[in-house]
Amino acid sequence: MAKSKSSWATKVSAKGTVEPFHAGWWRQVVAIARKDVLIEWRTRHAVITALAFALVSLTVASLSVGSLRDEPNLSAGILWVILFFASCLSLSRAFTKEEDARTADFLRLTAEPSAVFFGKFLFNLLLLTLVAFVTVPLFLAVMALTVKVIRWLVVAVGMAMAGMAAIGTMVGAMLAKAQSRAPLLGVAAFPLFFPALAAALQATAASFEAAPDAKDALRFLSAYTGAAVLAGLLLFEAVWSTPER
Repeated sequence: MAKSKSSWATKVSAKGTVEPFHAGWWRQVVAIARKDVLIEWRTRHAVITALAFALVSLTVASLSVGSLRDEPNLSAGILWVILFFASCLSLSRAFTKEEDARTADFLRLTAEPSAVFFGKFLFNLLLLTLVAFVTVPLFLAVMALTVKVIRWLVVAVGMAMAGMAAIGTMVGAMLAKAQSRAPLLGVAAFPLFFPALAAALQATAASFEAAPDAKDALRFLSAYTGAAVLAGLLLFEAVWSTPER
């Protein structure tokens, strides 16, 4: 197996400066994300699976507890349980389809590891955004909830989905060849995502009742998401690259 390229893909320009993300790197990112989007558009496997789980879970929750208008913490907890496990079902497809189609080694040889991470991250983020875009409004409607500070909810969901996409991309690459990948991804990702999940839950509950503690939770969630993406760029090469033989 050929030796993998550097994760940061450094390139020296004509002026002698180092360009860590050159034009070729961005072309690789766009090509990987575009390929995954086209495959998902044809099969719709991950989207249908995640949305079906979210709808079934939402139906069961509504039949069990009814309206949660006066229970912001409980309603936020149920929402994030649904979003977390629906996300895990979506994220398990990013790398398993490469292994199933036997294209993983080709991708290792033709694309830089950091470009693979960022391309898969963008695809996962788009997928999770779609799941959240459908699930959250339905949850609010079924549970008869009123959002008093909608921007807090939007930021909390957006940042949490980005953090989950970054962590899920890393964990998904490590578990791509394992059996029962989706359940394992949820188990492995939960301890890593728990701090962000707790902050997202706190900010979501605060958005239902306009509590002042949402801002600190959103700051922590934003910092955690940024750290998760940066860690993915730094560490993905060690996870994804095949050792030289």
